[in-house]
Amino acid sequence: MTKDEAQRRRWTFYEAVKVDMPQDVIYIARSRLHRNRANLIQTLHTAAAFRAVGVQVRLYLPPWSRRTVVAARLDEFGIRAAFDLRSSRFLHSRWQFLGFRPFIVAHRAELRSAGVLYTRSPEVSAALASAGLAHHLEVHEIGHLRATGFLERVVRWHRSGLINWLVPISRAAASDLREAGAAAERIHVSPSGADLDRYRDVEPFDVNRLDHPRILYVGRISRDRGLGIFQALAERGVGKFTLVGEQQDALRPHPSLRVEPFVPHRDVPKWYGQADLVLLPYQLELRHAGSLSPMKLFEAMAAGRPIIASDLQPLREILEHEKTALLVEPDRVEAWATAIATLRNDRALAARLASGAKALASRFSWRERALGIARALGWDFAESPGEGKGGMTGPLA
Repeated sequence: MTKDEAQRRRWTFYEAVKVDMPQDVIYIARSRLHRNRANLIQTLHTAAAFRAVGVQVRLYLPPWSRRTVVAARLDEFGIRAAFDLRSSRFLHSRWQFLGFRPFIVAHRAELRSAGVLYTRSPEVSAALASAGLAHHLEVHEIGHLRATGFLERVVRWHRSGLINWLVPISRAAASDLREAGAAAERIHVSPSGADLDRYRDVEPFDVNRLDHPRILYVGRISRDRGLGIFQALAERGVGKFTLVGEQQDALRPHPSLRVEPFVPHRDVPKWYGQADLVLLPYQLELRHAGSLSPMKLFEAMAAGRPIIASDLQPLREILEHEKTALLVEPDRVEAWATAIATLRNDRALAARLASGAKALASRFSWRERALGIARALGWDFAESPGEGKGGMTGPLA
């Protein structure tokens, strides 16, 4: 292997983190660094938050494109905390037919000596369990586990201790895991979060702009995320809609419906600052509708914008109807139109929703998420953790 190839395989974000630093946690994920996906953003922010609260973390991802400038890429995502980021060719999807076991073989000594192994990939979890390596699994899509036959095995490994803790992102997912037989005492619910610091300077919500509301959605643009709802509402003339993200499904052009391509995640707060209302019309056919915890929800809350969202169980865990959002039937266009009209006509309600959502967002920073996971898994901090300070004492779970 040449020196340049080695550098591409092992890259440490900022020289403040040395590769010989003792590593407490090895975090293994399958998100591609050069692709614009919510699972990548969530993974990077979680790893950075672990590091920020004092947990030494090494994150493994599949290989990234040769054109990827890693420092610039992480800056696009707003990642500030230093952590050890590496790539492994054995996490590429071409190795899926072997169950990613080559990754285990290539890194066996490192994995066996690590204090903690953590992953959000069911396939990687299966490879670790098959090698007898105890680890923790973050669970995002119960439907995927069922469809691929993983759920029964995950529960079996959990009960045996090969999967020590399950970390579902919603109480709905946790309930499904318990019903499938997982050990309730080793389940920790950990929703997604937001980088609250980036939303402190967002332009305050102004009820006077609701005469002609600017309505925002940020994320993948697809039918199962409500593209049909946006189309119908724009054609009814209830507001000006801006959809920001990668477009998966086609739509009919309309002067009240504007589509913007994916923007760097660090720039998302500016879009919320230009919006008056936020819509989250997730549809029941969305593969993970029963267990989702969307980052865009917490970002809209942090921006202090009135939210109208689909009345789905995982969203009801966070939002309360008429206190922090309006919840409506996902597929009824009339219900969405009525909710928009309600906020246009009841400015006091709109203001209460905005302030209630912003206050609630304080509980959902990435830092609080990392602290919650760390404490649940039994990591004891020697001092009150701060930005990159503090440490862990006692045994690692």
